[in-house]
Amino acid sequence: MTTRLSRRAFLGSAALATAPVAASSTAFPLACFRIGTAWWLTDDRFEDLLAFFRRFPHITNELAFFTSETHPPLPLEILRQRAARLAKLMPRARQLGLKAGINVLATIGHHEENLPHSLQTPWQRVMDIDGNLCPGSYCPAQPELLDYARQLYTAMAAAAPDFIWLDDDIRLAGHGKLRLTCFCDRCLANFHHEAGQAFTRATLADAFNGGSLQTRLLWRRRWLEHNRNTLNRLFTEIEKAAHAVNPRLELGFMTGDRFWEGYAFARWARTLAGPNKAPVRWRPGGGFYSDENLTGLLGKANDLGRQAAVLPPEITVIQSEIENFPYQRLRKAAVTTVVEAASDIAAGTTGTAYNVLNMRPDPLDEYLPLARRIAAARPFHQLLQQTFQRAKAEGLWPAWNQDLQIAINPSGDWLAPGRLPLTEPYTLGEIGIPIAYHSAGRSATALSRTAPLAFTPAELEQIFRGGVLMDVDAWQALNQLGLAHWTGVTAVSHFDVDMIEELDPHPLNLHYAGWSRDCRQSFWKEPAWVLRPTTDRTTVLAHIHDYAGHAQGPTMTAYENELGGRVVVQGYYPWSQVHSLAKSSQLKSVVGWLSRGTLPAVVDSYSRLTLWYRNQALAVLNTSLDPAEDVRIRLNSTTTRWRLRDLDGADHALELQNGTLHLPKLAPWSISLITKA
Repeated sequence: MTTRLSRRAFLGSAALATAPVAASSTAFPLACFRIGTAWWLTDDRFEDLLAFFRRFPHITNELAFFTSETHPPLPLEILRQRAARLAKLMPRARQLGLKAGINVLATIGHHEENLPHSLQTPWQRVMDIDGNLCPGSYCPAQPELLDYARQLYTAMAAAAPDFIWLDDDIRLAGHGKLRLTCFCDRCLANFHHEAGQAFTRATLADAFNGGSLQTRLLWRRRWLEHNRNTLNRLFTEIEKAAHAVNPRLELGFMTGDRFWEGYAFARWARTLAGPNKAPVRWRPGGGFYSDENLTGLLGKANDLGRQAAVLPPEITVIQSEIENFPYQRLRKAAVTTVVEAASDIAAGTTGTAYNVLNMRPDPLDEYLPLARRIAAARPFHQLLQQTFQRAKAEGLWPAWNQDLQIAINPSGDWLAPGRLPLTEPYTLGEIGIPIAYHSAGRSATALSRTAPLAFTPAELEQIFRGGVLMDVDAWQALNQLGLAHWTGVTAVSHFDVDMIEELDPHPLNLHYAGWSRDCRQSFWKEPAWVLRPTTDRTTVLAHIHDYAGHAQGPTMTAYENELGGRVVVQGYYPWSQVHSLAKSSQLKSVVGWLSRGTLPAVVDSYSRLTLWYRNQALAVLNTSLDPAEDVRIRLNSTTTRWRLRDLDGADHALELQNGTLHLPKLAPWSISLITKA
């Protein structure tokens, strides 16, 4: 037997509250709640929703109302009806002191879902290189779709929202079963016009994958520019339609890491601002939905940090998407939710968009503990935002740019599944080395796998004038470009099993000479490379030997090149299994040397802590289930007095002694802020 609580039982005394309440003020809209259609399509559910936010008057600045509950586009007549209803409801939200806006869930469509009740037209759907289609997603280059978008956003703007969000269905990768799109006839014709050469799908694939390396990279770059143009044309039509109704209407766009689309965030933002430079907002996102893999919280923060780092400075509303889909409360803890939001602000966002409430029209009792935790955390979130503002993160920069997609499968099928040469160096953030998301914040650079292929020779020369930490795959890519002489080594051979790394006597290895690391190649398969120095100025930091103790040769080297840069090449598990005492200590020492003493901060103790250094302040995230004790942070500063505050309200005075801060015990999976006192 199912029991449904009565409306009065759910609301309690809050049902009697009718006076407007004001959300707390902030320099930027700090928090938004995204509201499913189940909560505003009927009058009784909308009343319950308003009562919920009366009960938590300082939990948010604004509400964003979804236009749909499923992911393909809807017929225009349905969307016009919904816009008209929202026009009547949004003033009610404003009576609570909140902004009210619209989240258009689907413009071109996310994927296949609820197709019988969605937009059904003969228009072209997105197509992959083999001619496959996604029935729930329309090609954004089609005139019919562009006209649909104009009418859709005209109707939404006419409802007089404070803002309109464009959702992340406006993308070209990841539509249903299709990976990479769109290769329909119109998109090929547009590319012909842009590139000056006609292609079929088959001949275009040949251009991506055949000929010399430089020829392949050239056509890949041109296709990314084509993808940027495809989306920009859609944004142009949306901007014109919305701003014809209200020239100052705020448009916002939700993204992920959009490498296939060309990552043209600054360009798209200017397009959405229009000729009158209306305000534009951004919602960077990434996949982290539950507690099953807590390190996904940190991975998502890094994703959001990259996205925020390339936005133009005039964008001040950058709300991280906190999505607990499919909204089953016990799958993600309340503390996880608020630590996630804090970590995203530390990485570069300026606020939070919560998509955490039930999508079904059932009472919200189970969400009351979550709402209380979000409300309690909001002062700390606001403190983070006010401290960091839009300042760039500083530290080790895992090198990337908007062309990084071209470096996937450089000698094979570009459109086949492959990994971006991007995320591996972020492991160093787990051992206490701060990460930069933009080259402007770098103290040194990490180059992984094929990433060098995404850069021009001039850009690479600038990188190698500084400090570079790289793996052998990156060395091989550099060698293909004829630039490996900057590294001081050549990669001569590798072993697939049974090798152990041992640190050599060298000042950069501190007192860990003779300490070793066995990453068990028979289980976690990576090659162990032997490196041969090409100059007498190349220093060996580590070598490999087999299980009998027989030395096989150098595997990690340091070199100062003719450009004045410093280069360390790693041939043995460069980015994985670096969490041991000796290896983590060595890598911190090495990155400090590569930076020539400019690394702003580093965890000096053996702790699993992540640092973000921005605007001369530090956020510290304990990513362990153990408390962090005897924590020491080496800080590149002359300021003596510092202050630590955490999510639970603790406040500690700290003193910098001999360049080191000694921190109080940090709780498991907790986040703190350290500022000048």
